[in-house]
Amino acid sequence: MDNLEKAERNKKLILRYSTTLNSIVGVEKYEEAIRKFTDNEGYVRTVMTVRNAFPDYSIFIEDITAEGDFVIAHGLMRGTHMGDIFGVPATFRKVELPLMVKYHVVNDRIINAWPMTDNMELFEQLGAISKPT
Repeated sequence: MDNLEKAERNKKLILRYSTTLNSIVGVEKYEEAIRKFTDNEGYVRTVMTVRNAFPDYSIFIEDITAEGDFVIAHGLMRGTHMGDIFGVPATFRKVELPLMVKYHVVNDRIINAWPMTDNMELFEQLGAISKPT
């Protein structure tokens, strides 16, 4: 398989992963679904921390690029803050954050992932900090 074919295959895996997670209702089956795509415990814990704080969250991929074993997905995360996150108790506010994740994919498995969000924007939307004037 050449690099282009590998990149396309890896993009399809990430799109399938996102679609799968967006289709799950409730936290219980969420971790089980993640583990079908990765064995990376740190990444699983990160995703579950977000899911526990925002049990209804969904990721909307706006664009996706890939080169070989690496895929970058960019989009939005939307959800309702119903649990503690970074020491901020549930506010029951709806949030919408830009999100970008770089995935390392090998043999149809997510080996590692680096999610990036604007935490200042998150804290502002949760009312934990004031927006600068």
